[in-house]
Amino acid sequence: MKKKFPVKLIFYIAVVFFSFLYNATLGKVVLGVFILYMLFSNRNIFYEISATKAYKNNQLEKALGLFEKAAKTTQNPRPKITYGYLLLKTGDIEKSSQVFKEMIDSDIDIDSKMKAKSNYALVLWKSGDIDGAINLLEEVLSEYTSTVVYGSLGYLYILKGDLEKAVEFNEKAYNYNDSDPIILDNLGNAYYLAGNLSKSEEMYKELMKLNPQFPEAYYNYSLLLKKLGRFNEALENMKKADNFNLSFLSNLTKSDIEKHIKEIEDIIAREQ
Repeated sequence: MKKKFPVKLIFYIAVVFFSFLYNATLGKVVLGVFILYMLFSNRNIFYEISATKAYKNNQLEKALGLFEKAAKTTQNPRPKITYGYLLLKTGDIEKSSQVFKEMIDSDIDIDSKMKAKSNYALVLWKSGDIDGAINLLEEVLSEYTSTVVYGSLGYLYILKGDLEKAVEFNEKAYNYNDSDPIILDNLGNAYYLAGNLSKSEEMYKELMKLNPQFPEAYYNYSLLLKKLGRFNEALENMKKADNFNLSFLSNLTKSDIEKHIKEIEDIIAREQ
């Protein structure tokens, strides 16, 4: 899509220029007004930058407030998608659902609409409708391919328990992007659950080289290592999983991780 020529911007710059030609003082006043106008008109960018910084610093409440302001002060769907996702990640299903439903029903570009649908699928999943989530992601994937969609759908197939489908789909996802940590974890876990430990280990060797930043990677790898009898490595990785803060979107619980740490520690103690 071609970008529109910035006619208004050229006009404003011309007004400032000719104001200076007419009178220096008038020019300074007009320039000041122009700068204030530009700052006000583009305040959503300031909100978004500040929100991103807050999010990286784990200031989720502050990030949510700023992303909400960014979403309300621009027609750009990007901050609204991020805002809806953060709402879901912090457990506010109702607000997140509202954000994504409004986007899906609005007249936005196809790329943004597919992203909104993909995120709304996660809302359905966390609301208990895993079949609805899978159906929606399958619909999205039929007309829009992305690493995020492959990762989300591959994960839901595993949770659904259809291991044959999970392995088949996650192999397809791996062929699409063989360096995405979530796809690697999905395929490694699917192989593990299907009993193919050697292929699972291959995937997790690749994954660990990427230093994944989500707890499921270490939790699932630890389960594999435990199955392989490598208990010290299993304990090390389960403790890494325990170092993460679990979000609402994680299917793990603190008690899951602590339970497995205790089990592995007991096995190591008995072997000594």
